[in-house]
Amino acid sequence: MRFKLWLLLTLITGFAIGQTENETVNEFIERYIENTSDEVDIQQFASDLLFYIDNPIDLNKADAKELFAAVFLDGFQSLEIIEHRNKFGDFISVYELQVLPSFSVADIQEILPFVSLTTSAIHIADARKIWKTGRHQILSLAELNTPKAKGNLLADTLTDRSVSHYTGSALYNNLRYRFDYKRYISFGANMEKDAGEAFGGKQNPAGYDYYSFYFAARDIGKLKTLNLGDYQANFGQGLTLSTGLAFGKSSIITASKRNFNGFGAYRSLRENAYLRGGAVALELGNITSGVFASHKKVDGNTLGEEERDPEAPTITTSIQEDGGLHRTPSELADKDAITDTQIGFYLDYKLPFGRIGTVNYLRKLSARLEPNEQPYNQFNFRGNEYFKNGLYYDFVYRNVNIYGEVSHSSFENAIAQVLGALVSLHRAIDVSFVYRNYDKSFITLQSNGFGESSNASNENGFYSGFQAQLSNRFTLLGYYDLFTSPWLRFGADAPSNGNDLWTELRYKPSRKWQAYYRYRNETKQRNQSGENINRLIHITTQRHRLHLDYTVRKGIELRNRVEVSIVDQDNKTSFGSLVYQDIIYKPFGSRLQLKGRIAYSSIDQYENRIYSFEPVPLYDYPLFAHGFSGLRFAALLRYKVRTGLDIWFRYAHTQHDVPLNSLNSDYSIGSGMQETRGNIKQTYTLQVRYLIK
Repeated sequence: MRFKLWLLLTLITGFAIGQTENETVNEFIERYIENTSDEVDIQQFASDLLFYIDNPIDLNKADAKELFAAVFLDGFQSLEIIEHRNKFGDFISVYELQVLPSFSVADIQEILPFVSLTTSAIHIADARKIWKTGRHQILSLAELNTPKAKGNLLADTLTDRSVSHYTGSALYNNLRYRFDYKRYISFGANMEKDAGEAFGGKQNPAGYDYYSFYFAARDIGKLKTLNLGDYQANFGQGLTLSTGLAFGKSSIITASKRNFNGFGAYRSLRENAYLRGGAVALELGNITSGVFASHKKVDGNTLGEEERDPEAPTITTSIQEDGGLHRTPSELADKDAITDTQIGFYLDYKLPFGRIGTVNYLRKLSARLEPNEQPYNQFNFRGNEYFKNGLYYDFVYRNVNIYGEVSHSSFENAIAQVLGALVSLHRAIDVSFVYRNYDKSFITLQSNGFGESSNASNENGFYSGFQAQLSNRFTLLGYYDLFTSPWLRFGADAPSNGNDLWTELRYKPSRKWQAYYRYRNETKQRNQSGENINRLIHITTQRHRLHLDYTVRKGIELRNRVEVSIVDQDNKTSFGSLVYQDIIYKPFGSRLQLKGRIAYSSIDQYENRIYSFEPVPLYDYPLFAHGFSGLRFAALLRYKVRTGLDIWFRYAHTQHDVPLNSLNSDYSIGSGMQETRGNIKQTYTLQVRYLIK
């Protein structure tokens, strides 16, 4: 009875709260990515998030796999939803989440656009009706930097075209089309031309340098997923097969767990980081089974006939699974140099308390991979064919989630394994643990394991994280990670070790303002530079950050940040600092929104660089590196022309402090083909989105 009375009060207060304007998807992403220091595929992440806007997850029907895969829920929130349903049955209102320790009123308000308590029955209409009732989106972005980079200036003046130069203009442009019919059918196309790449002409007669097409269907009868064209495949904890990116160590301690969900549409602009062909998965009771095949071209640096035996197989020193820059003659020579063929399958068995599965695949390249031999890479994969198979598991019992994966690669029969746990110890205390052990010969191609490095090889480690709700206003969270490299690695000519401490104290006294203090201390071993015989030295990097958000009045918000980095190495200390001020102007009901930032950084050396995410258009989240002393200004204007039509314009200005012994004309920003003369660099960005819904 008391529970029902409490629920009634929850419904009443929830109705009142629900009348306020929801945060935009863009702001949700900004807050999320500010909590990680690692690279992440924001384009794909934003695409996944927008999927839930149109297809909210059903809190009553979603199973553990779906809840853990939802990017807007952390692992502990998913655990509590499952436990609550087991005890009390279905939710009556979304605001019933307030009874769960991991959900505050603000948390519920934030996820409202992504959740529901009902799932509409599927009615696949004829093709004409699907086309008319679906959601169409066209998005295009153009960007230009001034002054011109060295590569573009050389292209304007060169007579000898064999000299390295950019073959195209300095303009960056992409064009994307996407169609969605409810949650069941999606297809689209992505096109991109990087700055310096040619548009049309001999290099790209079809126009853009990069084209991607995809079709995806899901949850139609026994059909779990069907993907044609470009798609992604992510399983388990990312050791055996993962073509995407994932969040690494951060203050989001549940990000230590990968919540991959099999096959999915590939909507990103990351070139080469996809599978191309077809994949299908069927759900037969508690068993889900899928197969896939992929055949595509990837970039690679192949040796010419003068460098190898003409009768021997083609050799490549590297293959590109990301990147895709084709600006200079040498980059164009590497484009689509290697044929990549893959086939595989997976089986996933659903248990009352979780699931267990296996994934297996064979990959064959048209060229033999032979990296340039260095002491640190002598155990790296060499060859043109390999097989990987793995066993993954994910179990939930009350307030405990245990997960992991064991993976085997055919080269040297190497093994990689990871074991983790999420545990809710108390209403106010949650902890996370991860143990990993990656052989030095484990094949890291298409892997995405959790760890200190981006490669799931040559690393052992133990990670522990926590989050504690100290009071209604204070939250303390953090992690400590110990790691070792049993073999040499790049930059360390001996076995090495390190540790990483991250802690954050959050203070939120009201809905108007909040603040946090973050401290990070990371120690690694690296070669001492400038010595004939390499010896390892300890490098300790400390980072202090103080951040404040304040809502002046409805529609006007201020954000302030002060961050300091201190690097100690070989009895030498260097410093870096960053101060910035943001202003966000979003008057309710107005077609106009404005975001601006002014920042000043003082950096002793590049190792003291400080990263930040700036105000940017939808889907475009560059991580800006303040690796210089000087001024940075960025402004973003969004104008809603009419329903479904939005325009973003962004201007960014970088001004380096010029040393006293240097003239502006002698100063340059960047290096190589990207070098620009002078101490000022400007960026102009225009994005247009047309939405039919």
